[in-house]
Amino acid sequence: MKRELLAVALVVIAAVGVARADGTSNPTASSQPPVPPTNNPAKPPAPSPKIQFDKTVYDFGTTSLVDSLTGTFTFHNAGTGKLKVANLRPVASVMPEVLKPGEKGEVVFKLNIGGDHGTIHKYISVPSNDPQTPALSLLIKVEIKEILDISPRYIQLGNIRQGTITNVVVLIHRTDGKNLVITKAAPSNKLLRARIVPVTSSDNQSAIVIVDVDGEGTPRLFSENVKLSLAGINQPVSMITVSGRLLGEVTLEPATLYWPIADTSSTNSEALPTREIKVSAVTPDRPLEIKNLTTNMTDLKLELITKTAGKTYVVVARFTKMPKHSVQGAINFETNTSSQPTVAIPVTISVLKQSQ
Repeated sequence: MKRELLAVALVVIAAVGVARADGTSNPTASSQPPVPPTNNPAKPPAPSPKIQFDKTVYDFGTTSLVDSLTGTFTFHNAGTGKLKVANLRPVASVMPEVLKPGEKGEVVFKLNIGGDHGTIHKYISVPSNDPQTPALSLLIKVEIKEILDISPRYIQLGNIRQGTITNVVVLIHRTDGKNLVITKAAPSNKLLRARIVPVTSSDNQSAIVIVDVDGEGTPRLFSENVKLSLAGINQPVSMITVSGRLLGEVTLEPATLYWPIADTSSTNSEALPTREIKVSAVTPDRPLEIKNLTTNMTDLKLELITKTAGKTYVVVARFTKMPKHSVQGAINFETNTSSQPTVAIPVTISVLKQSQ
């Protein structure tokens, strides 16, 4: 009986000990802080546009006899927000400029070739509100092949005396394998004449053009051309360029005066800008005389200095006051020559703006 009572007492004591241990390690419900409700889910990302082109390089390959080329780049809005593309005129046209998600658009361009040949690369930058690609670059490629091989294509003759005729032989060869039939060789000025001479060969793809330069007219620098037309083609296909200086009885160095002026604030007379123009006689057996040296330009003082009497002179142009604005005018004088009784030297004063 005592043993049973002792066992019951031990069980009661153990239960009380467990209850106390539980009470010290687990706080009551009233001591726990309140748990906030989770009723606000995370915000979804804002809609974002995305510009995506079908291709970013437009390659025309090799072509010839074209003045211009046109093409179209296609793109679409691959994002979730409205896509806005900047207006590219006059480089290209964008249609439409605002695209909803999934909508398609076009960039239509025109590439002017003009007289260019060889490999041409043209880039178009397409700005948009795509945050990942705010400016996307498109490339246009083309290889322009000359249908005519011209040698020489550019003719620099140098000085040509009045009353003389200079001629140059130019070889023409067709490069596309077809027969060469030049229907017209048209000079841009009566200073030039052009003659077509066929070349007897088995391929019928070559010819000679003889360009005559007739030294008549007002002494001057010149740059003229001869345009070549072929059978079956409406417009001229190529041209020969001829440049040089037609001499009279007087030569000028330089023949035109370009005068850039950077500092317009100086008042020091020694710092005022000056320029010199050398005037020489072409015909050594006739003395050159110069008189009535004038200019229509304000604050420009002229002085004539004799270097070799009857042969060489120097015109010194000096500003008495610093010019404030760009202006054009001329320096004029008279001579005793029959071909150039009056001489005008064009003058361009370019006042350069100073950076702030």
